[in-house]
Amino acid sequence: MNMLKGIPPLPGIFTLAALAGLVLTPAAADAEEACGQDNRHWLFEEAQENAGFAFVQLQRGEADQVQDPAGPGNRVAHLTAGPKKRGKVGKADYVHRFEPLQAGTVISMQARFFFPPDTPLNSIILMDLECASCGMDTNPGIRLYLRKGLLRVDRSKIGIRQPFLSTVPRLLQPGIWHHITWQVTLGKGTEGHSLVTLDGEVVSDARGTTILSQEIVSQHADIRVQEQVDRFQVGLTANSNKQAVGMFLDDVRFCRL
Repeated sequence: MNMLKGIPPLPGIFTLAALAGLVLTPAAADAEEACGQDNRHWLFEEAQENAGFAFVQLQRGEADQVQDPAGPGNRVAHLTAGPKKRGKVGKADYVHRFEPLQAGTVISMQARFFFPPDTPLNSIILMDLECASCGMDTNPGIRLYLRKGLLRVDRSKIGIRQPFLSTVPRLLQPGIWHHITWQVTLGKGTEGHSLVTLDGEVVSDARGTTILSQEIVSQHADIRVQEQVDRFQVGLTANSNKQAVGMFLDDVRFCRL
């Protein structure tokens, strides 16, 4: 993972809550009903420019709409991203822009993912919650990604080495649809929170910094930044493998709780 440009990773202050065997928490289960402002829902049944998103980000990648591999009659997005070459990852993802949100905001992001058998479930970023208007050209933020079949949250782009690890070792499987929900409370230290569910089961629940911090930036650079997020990306937002990868995507949701 690339670190925040010019800022070496620092230890974050966070705790992990081991939740093995727990079912979906009320906060996550009621996310859809509690959605308030900027409640968005993307399906891929009809052809629309950029599938209804602000834009499609492609770097040696492709995005189109095809028949559902598991259920004929339903149309879904099909994304492919090329291998990492010369230090640059492959990308194929959809981008939603929104007004800047600061600490204390709770955001829910959801989507269904289907991985073909020939795609390695490793070193693939699935969702980004980042900032394009913070005063840095690296789009700092946090990212939900796959590492050896497990979901975890990378924080290196906000200058923190430690990821939020899976607290339940449940592996994703190829050839079936998985429903993933990522709920984030923006904040620093223990005021930040990340909750990840896989098919209704909590697989990662962690407290710690989830937003760009002026304190961390100031220790290494004389730059004033905005502590906020303003962009959501979903799909193959980065492929660090030495081979091309693919996925099918459907039923994407984003909202403020």
